[in-house]
Amino acid sequence: MDNFLPDPSLRQPSAFALLPLCLTYYALGVLAILPNTFFFRLLLQPALLWQAWWCATNVDVSEWLAQSLGLQNSDSTRIWNFPFVMGMFCLGLRSFEWTFVIKEPLRRYELTTDQGAPTGSKKPLSISSVLLDGLDLFFNQRGIGWSWSSQPFPQWTTAPPSLPSLFASFLFRVTMFDASQYLIQLACPAVSSSPNGGSIFDPNLNLLPRIASAAFASICGGFWTYLLLDMVYNMTALIGRVVCRQPASHWPPISHRPWLSTSLHEFWSYRWHQLFRHVFVTFGARPGGALLGRPGALIGAFVVSAVMHFTGVWGLGSGAEFGTAGGFFLLMGLGVAMEVGFKKVTGMRVGGFFGWLWTMLWVLVWGMLMIDAWARHGMLASGMFPTQIRPGKPPVDAVVGLLNVMANRWDVGLGKLNESALQSMIDLSSTTFFDSS
Repeated sequence: MDNFLPDPSLRQPSAFALLPLCLTYYALGVLAILPNTFFFRLLLQPALLWQAWWCATNVDVSEWLAQSLGLQNSDSTRIWNFPFVMGMFCLGLRSFEWTFVIKEPLRRYELTTDQGAPTGSKKPLSISSVLLDGLDLFFNQRGIGWSWSSQPFPQWTTAPPSLPSLFASFLFRVTMFDASQYLIQLACPAVSSSPNGGSIFDPNLNLLPRIASAAFASICGGFWTYLLLDMVYNMTALIGRVVCRQPASHWPPISHRPWLSTSLHEFWSYRWHQLFRHVFVTFGARPGGALLGRPGALIGAFVVSAVMHFTGVWGLGSGAEFGTAGGFFLLMGLGVAMEVGFKKVTGMRVGGFFGWLWTMLWVLVWGMLMIDAWARHGMLASGMFPTQIRPGKPPVDAVVGLLNVMANRWDVGLGKLNESALQSMIDLSSTTFFDSS
């Protein structure tokens, strides 16, 4: 698939090229809110698709950020091309939905609370409400408070966090995010030995140590991804609640402790983040289900996810192979389908301890391929913070130093123990010899 995409090295650092795309996207969203606008949406949609494609293949966001921050190169900002290109992919799909898929105008709800649970009624149309709702629709990925969402009013299982606790959570996630990436770089030096990255499978190691280090990097990479998404979400939640004065009900948790999942279905349908769920359902699950039933719906959703993540890896700037960059998500769909087959054969759902073990192993084993693809294309090569102020580096260095001290003491103690045991054996042998004599 990489052969059908242009050379990413030819992109230019021109963020101002995004302005026409943003205006067109906003205008299309406003038209999707208003009734009887299909003709105008039909005129705008091809132009928006072309703009999204042009920006994805011609704009280098990482280089623009590096120049804006006064950096000598874009090695430390390369990662931002990953979500940028995926964003262009989702933007194109959403514009297609707003033009051809929706059966009635999109409407935003006026949020109220009924016995502690958020509810709402559709807002009346006015010039100011339409313009503001179009702006909300521009950024809204989860459909909170919108008629197009399958869950416009998600409920909290616990009390919403206060602003101080939300800020503390943000700082904690920033630290742990950087620490997890630093651990990958320590375990697999090839990952950060070059700006272009390197494999987590170290060819200098024997088979078992090589797999063990790659598995450790994969686990850290999973937490790195989870923490990155939570970190960005917490930051936007702080902006929304402090600057935009939005209620806490607008910002329910993005993830639900995915490491506790006892099945792949639970992992992907509930515990992992649901930012792109609507896109996957609309353009993958529904067409796939119409063709092949439930198996087609499962595979269709993961196919869209695979293509989207493949484009993100391509956006890093050194090409991508669909098998490693997107194959992980196809295998996740296969795993969920296997769980459905297991239930049909045995009458039991996958769950419990063995369900957890199955889920973690399936995600870990195939996750090594995805993390390796990210590492080989430079996504993990540089931290998102300057080396001098990396928040996760000091605690990791402290723990590693402590472990080294303990290991040295253990070696010294073990050496003394061996020396003492050897001396005892010599003494015993000598005593036995002289006694026998």
